Amino acid sequence: MTEIEIKARVLDRAGLEKRLNQIAAFTMQVLRDDTYYGLTKETRCKLRVRRETLLTGGGEEKKTLLTYKRKEMRTLPDGSSSEVNDEKETVIQDADVLEAFLKDSGFLVTLKKHKDVKDWELCVKKESFAKEARIGQDLTATFELCNVPPLGDFLEIEILSPVDTPCAVEAIQKKLHELLALVGIGEDQVENRYYSELLREVGL
Repeated sequence: MTEIEIKARVLDRAGLEKRLNQIAAFTMQVLRDDTYYGLTKETRCKLRVRRETLLTGGGEEKKTLLTYKRKEMRTLPDGSSSEVNDEKETVIQDADVLEAFLKDSGFLVTLKKHKDVKDWELCVKKESFAKEARIGQDLTATFELCNVPPLGDFLEIEILSPVDTPCAVEAIQKKLHELLALVGIGEDQVENRYYSELLREVGL
């Protein structure tokens, strides 16, 4: 699966939550603590260890994930952009063992990031995509309302594509921007820089 997403700054969190509740189904609130490892501070080739805490009505559920992404920013003919990722991810039982190995092997901690996330999901019907995209199934759009200290609030909208053809990716990119407009966020709020770049700018 190919992960296609856009990220935008949120200026009115309460208003956005109201609009999301009107068009999509709330699924969960989760805390994510990410640690990135690379052979140098500057490398784009990184492993991410993510510790998740799912907040439920009955308490907390914890999970640890190991992720590797091949990340790319693609621009549409109209100048709008979105992130297209080939993501490899697996659940791990004990992050301490892996992190000890990474450190002893010369890997550096290149970044630490915390996200407080609320998730909503919306079914996107296959008929809403152009025929030439050849997306033969309904897809799920995930809306993630994130607070990332000290950067503030962001909305991420993500769709996992079963195909990676240029036509399919472009069709999903267009759909993401349509969904952004649907929840009342303008194109001028889209943030094409990665969180790592933004955090470096503030000295983290």
